[in-house]
Amino acid sequence: MKSTRSQQHRSTADTKQRVARALSKVSDRDTHRIGVEELESIVRSLNRDSLPAFVSCVLVDGDGSPAVRRECVRLIGFLVRSHGGLMGPFLGKMIGCVVRRLKDKDVDSGIRDACVETVGVMASLCSEEADGAEVFVTLVPPLFEAIGEQHKQVQLGAALCLARVVDCTRCPPVSILQRLLARTTKLLRNPHFMAKSALIQLNTSMIQAGGAPTESLLSAAVASFLDSLKSTEWTTRKAAASSLADIATGGGPLLSTLRGSCIQSLEECRFDKVKPVRDVVLQALNSWKVLPGKITPNSPRQYLRSKKLPVPVLSANLGIQS
Repeated sequence: MKSTRSQQHRSTADTKQRVARALSKVSDRDTHRIGVEELESIVRSLNRDSLPAFVSCVLVDGDGSPAVRRECVRLIGFLVRSHGGLMGPFLGKMIGCVVRRLKDKDVDSGIRDACVETVGVMASLCSEEADGAEVFVTLVPPLFEAIGEQHKQVQLGAALCLARVVDCTRCPPVSILQRLLARTTKLLRNPHFMAKSALIQLNTSMIQAGGAPTESLLSAAVASFLDSLKSTEWTTRKAAASSLADIATGGGPLLSTLRGSCIQSLEECRFDKVKPVRDVVLQALNSWKVLPGKITPNSPRQYLRSKKLPVPVLSANLGIQS
């Protein structure tokens, strides 16, 4: 027994030393590629017993230079690809590490892109190996909480990560999507929320995943997109038009009541001063015009009032539970 424990201790110490040496090489531009290859080699050699030590190193040592932090986030995804279902017990710690990286004061697009890619891998592969709903519930709350941070880059990264989780999860729970969509639709109308283009992308992902099965939810979400077409930020206007195009392309029986108002709002944006916005608006217009139904001027807000349904108001309540 003592011999076995001693061997495990030596193995853990050896793993930590190898990881530390490899990460040191990653931080140096001249030896970066060598360090990455060494880390991937270590990952491939891991087993059930040595996984905890490696995960601990990646999560703790990932507080160094931007290159080291980016590589540690990427390694989480590589771990999941390599060891699949064995990573289930570490999901909570891994998503916590991703959120910490999103909150770094000097977070750059490289680290943010690595975070988005990694959470997608976690959602896709882990939900295939385990219960998809359980994985979804583990990944969503930390990211959703981060969306409420009063920092544009954190909001941006968290919204993009959450959108990727929704896109990559096998059969995400519709009941949770509905609650999330109701809250993010309200948040999109909050003038103090800064990363609106990313939030629009998130809302579109939830709609396409089945998060708006009722007329009231879909109408409220579309109304927020139409409002975003009037934003002073061209990236927000472009994101709103792109989302409207995606929704129309996806089709569905609930779109007929929204067709007229969407066409009317998009027509008003055809001559946007920014060409990328004009191009997407034209694409969205064509997508809505081919849908069946009459062109009526009623807006989604008018529809909500006609059905005596609540019209969304400003709110930043980010709780998952109702």
